[in-house]
Amino acid sequence: MDKQLPRYYEFGPFRLNVTEHLLQKSDGVVPLTPKLVDTLAVLVENSGHVVTKDGLMQTLWPDSFVEESSLTQNISLLRKALAEHGNGQQYIETIPKRGYRFVAEVRELNEQKGGLLVQERTHTEVLIEEHLIHDSKEPVRAANQFTVVQPTVTRDYHRVRKIALAGCAVLLLAAAFFLFQRDRTAKSAFAPKSIAVLPFKTMNPTTQNDLMGLGIADALILKLSRLDQSSVLPISSVFRYVNRDKDALSIGKELGVDTVLEGSVQQEGDRVRVTAQLISVSDGRTLWAGKFDDSYTSLFTLQDSISELMVTSLSSEIGTINKRPAAPLTKDPEAYQAYLTGFYFWNRRTKTNLSKAIDYLESAVNKDPNFAFAHAILADCYYLGSQDGYEILSSDESLRRANAAATRALALDETIAEAHATRAGILFEDGHYDQAEREFRRALELKPNYAVAHLRYGYFLFGDGKLSEALAQMKQAQQLDPVSTVNNVALAYVYTMMRDYDSAIKWNRKALELQPDFSGGRFNLAMTYLHKQMFAEALAEFETFKETDPPMALRGQAMVYGLSGRSKEARQLLKETMRGNPADQMRSLDMAILFGYVGEKETAFQWLEKVTPTRFTVARLRFDPELDPLRKDSRFQEYLDRHGIKAESD
Repeated sequence: MDKQLPRYYEFGPFRLNVTEHLLQKSDGVVPLTPKLVDTLAVLVENSGHVVTKDGLMQTLWPDSFVEESSLTQNISLLRKALAEHGNGQQYIETIPKRGYRFVAEVRELNEQKGGLLVQERTHTEVLIEEHLIHDSKEPVRAANQFTVVQPTVTRDYHRVRKIALAGCAVLLLAAAFFLFQRDRTAKSAFAPKSIAVLPFKTMNPTTQNDLMGLGIADALILKLSRLDQSSVLPISSVFRYVNRDKDALSIGKELGVDTVLEGSVQQEGDRVRVTAQLISVSDGRTLWAGKFDDSYTSLFTLQDSISELMVTSLSSEIGTINKRPAAPLTKDPEAYQAYLTGFYFWNRRTKTNLSKAIDYLESAVNKDPNFAFAHAILADCYYLGSQDGYEILSSDESLRRANAAATRALALDETIAEAHATRAGILFEDGHYDQAEREFRRALELKPNYAVAHLRYGYFLFGDGKLSEALAQMKQAQQLDPVSTVNNVALAYVYTMMRDYDSAIKWNRKALELQPDFSGGRFNLAMTYLHKQMFAEALAEFETFKETDPPMALRGQAMVYGLSGRSKEARQLLKETMRGNPADQMRSLDMAILFGYVGEKETAFQWLEKVTPTRFTVARLRFDPELDPLRKDSRFQEYLDRHGIKAESD
């Protein structure tokens, strides 16, 4: 069989080599992905005619189902590339509700017609015109342009033919080398460093179908986490996008990842169709797309089957799966559905949602006592319940139940990072700091992208007085989950302790962009303004508390007046603050800070003597700028010495 000869099309300043998948111009090769070259070839070969969207999609993705948005993105990128390299000329016309038409004049070239290609490739010129004997009156074009020369057959023909063939061989070798380099570069560039798997959208939304979409994402994350080359965000970083109103690219930019995997789920009778696409966040390209059909027997079976098919397909493109097995889940579909629902509420972090999470997760472990992941998340629910603001049970009872569930989870599967992180928090609360640190490190060894573990370990290191190390952990938590209000506030807090107020303001503002009604972030921002002596800004922030927390507004304004030298007004506001005995609602350290700001030093030190120095309180005594009004007083250093607290240092 004869080897296929190259086919060329010329339009504008371009030459399209269909056979070798190259779009060329006089100054080199126009960088296009293979799929964009395929799209261009279909349009060019049908130049002047309408190519329907369905026809294009069937030609470009014959074995996959993709959404029309993938084609739209390809056309958009193609138009942009042609305009950039073609002096702004438009080549592709949209025919509303039908498809597209290539509108430029196209000339087809074929080597069978005797045309010889002259081009400049990577600054190496292959010149063959000078050997040809021709009688054309048209001047030969410069060697850095594409030229077709029709030779006259003379006695020098055979010598010329040998030279021409040698030139073509050089060109083909150069093309082969370019294609090899391009494929190798494209493949290495294709392997993303980070992936966010979004909860799959449901075409016919119901509570069960929403869980189906979340479950497929969860199963994919567990399997994709075994990829050698890529970091996959945990489900806790993406769960909030279950009912999202943002497009995948916007979410990818929010999360700071290279690629986003999104998809949809559609059920008709006993059949379920799942479509998915992997999108590059930097340029919106569809890097991979697939369609998967399966029979619906149960939510659990479907998720496991579909996720395994998808990972097998994806892994051939973005990296190999290592031999480490995914963490086991359960064989009980009802237990799995209860776990998913509990996991969903656990991530919402309110007292009501945490109570719901506990109910569902207790149900999951009752249905399957060996469901390690459910035990791990249940443990964290109880641990959070011991913290201020939740108080679902007494602190001691919450910690007892948290410890029991975490111990059970680790007995079933020692590799669950979530259980180690929870156990670290429990050990910290019990004062077993060395053991707690080991558990934090184990959690991060098992799951380096677990933002919660980085956050809690950051607070642990702050309590140990290691500000630089704490900052590194908080930065990592924020980078892994940048849309978490808590992570942004935590990062701002450490910057405040380091007295980098500009950075603290930046991250507090970021938190308030995400959640404007987050009072903790607003208070921290107000205090940071106060530390910078930006009194007007601080007063404005404290003013926002007047309706929701009037005592907080008064205390904040009193501190601003005290530090700005308006002592009389500060003391007046302090009197208003103390009416109704709100001191019962404040910690002794906070009372000492308040009286220190308004200049009532005697009362401030009386409150300071009531402070019991815990690990976190000691760190505040060492670093917190809120205590600066007291630091220059000799009594403050005497207090630190009596309690064996080191002076401020990192």
